[in-house]
Amino acid sequence: MDKAGLPGKKAVGTLCATQAEGDKPVRAVRAREWALPAGAAGAIALLAPAPAPAAVDPARLIACSAEVEDAKRLACYDRAVAAASAEAQAIAARRDAAREAAAAARAAAEARAAAEAAETARKAQADRFGQEGLRLGGSSDRMDELGAKIAETLVDRIGKTVFLLDNGQMWRQTEGLTLPPIRAGDEVQIRRGAVGGYRLTLPRVKRTVPVVRMR
Repeated sequence: MDKAGLPGKKAVGTLCATQAEGDKPVRAVRAREWALPAGAAGAIALLAPAPAPAAVDPARLIACSAEVEDAKRLACYDRAVAAASAEAQAIAARRDAAREAAAAARAAAEARAAAEAAETARKAQADRFGQEGLRLGGSSDRMDELGAKIAETLVDRIGKTVFLLDNGQMWRQTEGLTLPPIRAGDEVQIRRGAVGGYRLTLPRVKRTVPVVRMR
C-alpha cells in the first residue's frame, strides 16, 4: 500500500487478476446450475397439464330429463356422460357386463327352481298313482301310466310276485301264471285299466300281469 493507505499498482493488478480468474468458476457454476440433466425435458413434459375432458352436452342432458321412465332416463344420462369421457365409457361397459351376468345368473336360478318344482310335482303325482288300493283316497290329479325300474322282486306265500320299484313303491301280482326270471334294473310300465285296476308290463320278458299297490 502507498502512503495514503491505498493499494499500490502491483496490489491492484494482483487483485484484478484474481477477480478475473475468479470469474470463471462463477460462470461455470451458474452454467451448471442452469444446465438440464438428461431426461429432464421429458419429466417437465409429463408435468404439463393434461387436456381437459370434453364437456357433456347440456342439450343431451335436457333431453334425458324429459324421459318419464326412471330406467330410460338413467340410461340416457349414462349415454350422455359416456359420449364425453373414455373413462365413463369403460365404466358403462363394465356395468353393462355385470348387469348381463347378474341377469344370466338370475335366469339360471329361476330355471333350476322351475325344474326342481316340476320334478317334485312329478314325484308327488307318481306317489299318488295306485293309492286306491291303499285306501288313501283318490286325487283329482289323475295319472294313467307310471314308468319305473325293478329294484327287487319277492314271492309271497301263494306264489305271486311282489315288485319293489326304484321309486320306493311296492306292487303285488294278483293273478296270472308264474313269471320268468326278472332282474333288478328291468323296466316296468304300470297302466290304469279301462274298467279299473292296474296292469304291470315287463317289456324285457314280454309279460303283463294285473297288480295292486301295497306301499
